[in-house]
Amino acid sequence: MHRIPLRQDHFRAGSAWAALGVLLAVVGVVVWVARPESTTCETARTATDAMATTAPMAAPVSSSGVATKRVTPPPTSTPSSAVPGEARYYSFTPGVACSYPDLPLDGFYAGISTHEYGVADLCGAYLDVHGPQGDVRVLIADRCPGCAPGQLDLSAAAFERIADPAQGVTGIRYSVVRDPDPAPEMIYEVKPDSSDVWLAVLFSNTGNPLRQVAIRSFESEQWRELTRGPDNHWTISSAGPGPFAVRVTDLYDHSTDIYGLTLEPGPHLSGARLYTNEPAPEPTTTTPPPVPTPPAAPAAQSNSVAALTECKAH
Repeated sequence: MHRIPLRQDHFRAGSAWAALGVLLAVVGVVVWVARPESTTCETARTATDAMATTAPMAAPVSSSGVATKRVTPPPTSTPSSAVPGEARYYSFTPGVACSYPDLPLDGFYAGISTHEYGVADLCGAYLDVHGPQGDVRVLIADRCPGCAPGQLDLSAAAFERIADPAQGVTGIRYSVVRDPDPAPEMIYEVKPDSSDVWLAVLFSNTGNPLRQVAIRSFESEQWRELTRGPDNHWTISSAGPGPFAVRVTDLYDHSTDIYGLTLEPGPHLSGARLYTNEPAPEPTTTTPPPVPTPPAAPAAQSNSVAALTECKAH
């Protein structure tokens, strides 16, 4: 696959990976029990790719295309990769920072600290959270202005899975989920005020957080990068009338193309999935309405993610 020329690739990748690294740290110093040899970039990547396997889980999606609620029991074991943190009981309302619309109030979501949130860097990521009374998988959908790194706002339904709501706050261990399996079909939503002068697109159901989005018209071979805003929309000026091909890349450098994106507002099934070998669909002039798909699956991130973050940042 042709790679997109990036003028700010190192800066953006470093920023996103730094946000992921901060998410897996807590206030203070976490000392890991490691192998006798020192950790290098190569060993960090190898360790991160070794995923722990737990019981299968399935999650439907809301009308926004975001996986929201697990319907089978969570894993009973606590992965060794989980790091300590704190969870707070929080009643989510419409208008989350990641801009996912129509999230059911009984879904499983998390808000992260402003420092970790960055410029919506981790929107769409999943966390496995292990509490004193159970486990739950949550979607990062919001920002918690009052939280410190390592503190999470958990939706009411999610908190009730791991602790007594009357407590309000509880100690937890949590880990980032990489490549939920099976890979969900991405959904994109064009902002209603988009035009050939200014285009804004929201991506959901990505499984992993996104690092980069670029577009080109069918008549051009030149890819143009979009800029992500704090509201998780990707924008570009003077894109033209379309239709467009879109290249989406996640934080782990999985990349896929979407064909036939137009200026028509509202949610659209993309026909594309990240971290899969399935070929992208042929260009089409019509887009079917979104329907639920089950994207959730277990795979806990390795505790070497901090070392891998440093490698990516440099």
